[in-house]
Amino acid sequence: MPLPASLEEFLTAWDAFRAGIGFEEITDTLGIEPHACDGATLAMRIPLAPRLRQAGGMFSATALFGAADVTGTFLAMQALEPGLFPLAVQSSLNFIDNSRSGPAVATARLVRAGRTIVVASVDVADADGKLLTTSSFTYVPKPFSPKGD
Repeated sequence: MPLPASLEEFLTAWDAFRAGIGFEEITDTLGIEPHACDGATLAMRIPLAPRLRQAGGMFSATALFGAADVTGTFLAMQALEPGLFPLAVQSSLNFIDNSRSGPAVATARLVRAGRTIVVASVDVADADGKLLTTSSFTYVPKPFSPKGD
């Protein structure tokens, strides 16, 4: 499947995915939502909400990892045939900096999309464009039923 080429296509794919889940999950907790896409990259944003801050008022490490994970996973989903889900089997994330400037924007690009493996690179930056994390995720395609059937 091709990556969405516009934010409108991205929103349509995101809304369809979320509608098929049927229960509250991590995307609800993060408040993550589509931000941009151009056919080669896909970006999502999370707010600097109180529930996502650490004690110093900056983004928590778990929120930044979550933003990278969800964005990379959704990007990988677009590279797979319908009925398959990219199960993360490896991740590597480096925390570069932190910020009190939200939202944070996670931008993912495909490194490799094959039949048996998908690799995504994801950077997270603050609202001013300052790099907060850089990461890579490796996925294997698995059969998927959105409601956990």
